[in-house]
Amino acid sequence: MRRMFLIRESQQHAQCFVLSLCYKLKTKHYLVIPCEDGGRKYFTMDDGLTLFIDLLQLVEFHQINKGILPVCLKHPCVCVAL
Repeated sequence: MRRMFLIRESQQHAQCFVLSLCYKLKTKHYLVIPCEDGGRKYFTMDDGLTLFIDLLQLVEFHQINKGILPVCLKHPCVCVAL
C-alpha cells in the first residue's frame, strides 16, 4: 500500500498550497494556509495549532508524525505522467 503525496499551489485559494495524499486507493486534499504570528510568516493545516516556517518543515514533521493526516507521509510524488 503506497502512500504517495505531493504539495502544489492551490488553484482556489490565493497564496495557499494543497497537500494531496494518496492512501488506500483514495486521494485526500489538505489545505496549507499561510498565517502570521508575531510578524513572522508560517504555514498551517490545523487552524494554527501547529505552525511551520516553510513547506519542507511541514513535510518533515508529517513524515514522523501523523498530525491531522490519517498516516505519516511516505513517498513524495516526483514525476507525474500526463
